[in-house]
Amino acid sequence: MKQLLTLCIGLLGYAAYGQNYPVPVDYEDSDLELYILEERIREDGSLWFCIGKNGECIMNLSVGYTVRIYDAEGTEIWNSIWTGRTTDIRFAKPLPSAERIEIKAVAPFVVNTLTTSRIGTIEPLGLVHRLELNSGS
Repeated sequence: MKQLLTLCIGLLGYAAYGQNYPVPVDYEDSDLELYILEERIREDGSLWFCIGKNGECIMNLSVGYTVRIYDAEGTEIWNSIWTGRTTDIRFAKPLPSAERIEIKAVAPFVVNTLTTSRIGTIEPLGLVHRLELNSGS
């Protein structure tokens, strides 16, 4: 009986631990976006982007993100997860068949690296960018 009671308490504790609670944020800003600054994925495997607002980059904002690269047929040819400490990416090799880039934040907030404040973005930031025919946009 004692073991059954312990098991029930353990399961209830585990269930409570697994609940999804909203991430506390210090501020909200639904106008933040991701911007491609330069991409040279086909030539040398590099990409630069930033988090900003109204077309202006805000260099002290950070968020973890995933990068997925697709070819012309829509087949994923690369994916990676980044910590967000930098937004200039150098892939292991050039990807000459790249057609489309998708960048998606892993959380619905960004972090101000100067104040460590969390700024809520309602939804995780995301960006889909089609590469130019001659690339090097």
